[in-house]
Amino acid sequence: ASIALIDAFPIGYFSSGRNAGFIIDVPHSIVGDPKFTLDDQKWRFRLNKFVIERMKKIKEEHNLECDWHQDGMHQAARIKSNLSYLEQLAEFLDVMEAPYQWFDGAETSQRLGTDFYIKSLYTPGTILINPSETVRGLATVLPENVSVFENTPVIEVVEGDVPRVILACGSEIKCKKVILTVSGFLKNFGVPLSDRIAGIHSFGAFTRELSDDEIKTLNGASPWGVTAAHPGGATLRYTRTRRLYVRTDITFATRINIDNSRLYKSVYKLRRAFNNRFPQLKDVNFEYVYGGYIPITGNTQPLFDNPSKNIYAGAVGDGTGVTRAATVGTFLADWATGVDSEELRYVKKTFRPNWLPPEPFRTVGATARLIYEDMHARSEI
Repeated sequence: ASIALIDAFPIGYFSSGRNAGFIIDVPHSIVGDPKFTLDDQKWRFRLNKFVIERMKKIKEEHNLECDWHQDGMHQAARIKSNLSYLEQLAEFLDVMEAPYQWFDGAETSQRLGTDFYIKSLYTPGTILINPSETVRGLATVLPENVSVFENTPVIEVVEGDVPRVILACGSEIKCKKVILTVSGFLKNFGVPLSDRIAGIHSFGAFTRELSDDEIKTLNGASPWGVTAAHPGGATLRYTRTRRLYVRTDITFATRINIDNSRLYKSVYKLRRAFNNRFPQLKDVNFEYVYGGYIPITGNTQPLFDNPSKNIYAGAVGDGTGVTRAATVGTFLADWATGVDSEELRYVKKTFRPNWLPPEPFRTVGATARLIYEDMHARSEI
């Protein structure tokens, strides 16, 4: 096949390059979540490992030099009441015979350079990346039959026996099949199930590069990544570029773009989360602050659909986007080209978001839920 990969921005500029850089192998939602059975969690683990190995194979075969390291992930709790999340996850990992380690407060402090947490669960299989660098690297080693068109906005896809892709410049591409992986923008292409996708805005910040003396206050820590035991808590990383990263502050996205005024407001919460963990570095400034859109669904399931003849569409449904997006993309390609598998049949059966209420009830309900989660996660922020 002759394949055109079209992106409105440079590759890695949008969500694929702006996430926190966790490629997570273990399911990120706990077994006790009523939306998922133990069998569902086993499938998530299986699919995650499948796409991680696929990406890893491509990277190694082409000797890609990008910021990709299996540093693992800490899931950490600040207060005892949130330890139940980690305990349920550990029970699942026992069933799966997946490796993990418990670290008490002192051990967690030694590893992360902060005494903020009382306990953490460490899973070694997570890979930490510079997401933009990694996705751009992967884009350089695509097969010869794939042509990449960056900075090429698409304004319409016309269905039919021979679908047509209409570009903003006025050009038109005729093709046999179209795969739409445009996140929340699926609504703009008239995909029926796209009304089941909502979105949140989340915000992140990178410090400047730390000095040798500042790194000593982190116990000379190796690069690490930590997510909060409570799903509403803050995510942090210490990167190989000697920066600390913090992501927190979630709001319901009534539209995809973020106003600059809202971005400025996020700095307060980002700064508070940072200072709570690293008071010894409170004078270290943020060099970069940004916000981004995360698609969500009511049951956290991705959208995986064949909305019309010769058109396929997909979007993730939660914040663990790298492995989930890779899963959606991999099996959309299989579906479009007639490659059957047990994995594809499971994905087609389960990757379906549930119904969401219309506006204004959607915004009111989602905002209330986020406020509730924020109140309960406050100690983890």
